[in-house]
Amino acid sequence: MKIAVPVKEKSLTSEVDDRFARAAFIAIYDIENETVEFLENEAIQAHGAGPKMVEALSKKGTNILIAKSVGQNAFTAINQTGIKVYLAKDGTAEENIKSVIEGTATELKEPRPSSH
Repeated sequence: MKIAVPVKEKSLTSEVDDRFARAAFIAIYDIENETVEFLENEAIQAHGAGPKMVEALSKKGTNILIAKSVGQNAFTAINQTGIKVYLAKDGTAEENIKSVIEGTATELKEPRPSSH
């Protein structure tokens, strides 16, 4: 299983970025192999950044996204991939991944736009 988290720096101890599609990096943690890969967000300034990032996550085999906000377009794209979305809390990527693994995270069932 692979869990994606938008982060400010290339580290699992990085704070979760407030905006999924505009984050500088996306950490993808592979639970089975206990490895992490960091995607640089090449669509950060592009129109339609959310769906483009969802496509990149889908290609990487992502099963779960942990984010503080997910806009309507990105959420629609996510629903077409089968990726589950969980609400990120303030803290590190590592802490949020642990909450999903332990079953204490809240699943998002609808878009949650950022407050900019």
